[in-house]
Amino acid sequence: MDDNMNSTVFLGRGSATREFDPANLSTREQYKLLTGSIVPRPIALVTTLGSAGVNAAPFSFFNVVGVAPPTIMLSIGMRGEELEKDTLRNLRAVPEFVVHIVHEDEREAMQLCAGYYPPEVNETELAGFEVLPSRKVRPPRIARCPAQFECVVKNIIPVGAVPYHMVLGEIVAMHFGEDIVSQNLHVDLDRLSPLGRLAGPASYVRLSDRLSLAPVD
Repeated sequence: MDDNMNSTVFLGRGSATREFDPANLSTREQYKLLTGSIVPRPIALVTTLGSAGVNAAPFSFFNVVGVAPPTIMLSIGMRGEELEKDTLRNLRAVPEFVVHIVHEDEREAMQLCAGYYPPEVNETELAGFEVLPSRKVRPPRIARCPAQFECVVKNIIPVGAVPYHMVLGEIVAMHFGEDIVSQNLHVDLDRLSPLGRLAGPASYVRLSDRLSLAPVD
C-alpha cells in the first residue's frame, strides 16, 4: 500500500479518482472533505439550560438513530481547541434538551445563535425568538420552529482525539406546528420547509427540489 496515499490517483469507474488516507490529513482537512461531501445535513437548533441560564445553538452533526424509543444523535465539537461549548456544559449539568427543526424563514435568527457568546448570553433573546415552557423537560421550546423534540440525555460519548462528544437523546415529547402533520402522521415537507447545512461558515440549502424512485419489493 502506498504510504503517501493522499496523492495517489487511480482509475475508478470510468474516471480518475483521488484516494485519501485520513491518517495523512490534518483535522481541518478531514473536516473539509467530510462536510463538503456529506450534504445536506439536517440542522438541530438545540436549547439547553445551565447555571448561566438558557442557551440555543445550531448543530449539523445531527440525525435520528432509532425508534422504540425514538432516539436522536447530535455531535458537539469544541469551542476553539480547548473549551467545551455551552451546550455540552449545560447537558452535563441539566441532562435535558430540545431539538428544533428550523423553518427557512427563521434562517437569519438561527444563524445568530451560531455565534460565540459568553455563557450568560441567552441566544433565544438575542435572536428574537419567543419561547414556551416544555412539557417534560426543563429547557424551553422555541415557538416559531415547526417541529420540536423534547429529549433527555441517555449517553454522552467522547469521539476522537479532537474531541467531539456524541450525545444520544431519547425523545419524550414531540410538538408540530398546525397543519404540519396529516391524520395518518405524514409530515408536510412544504410546510415544514427545513434548512440543510452545506460546507462553509454560513452555507445552507432549501428543501425545494425532490424526486421519487420506484419502490423496491
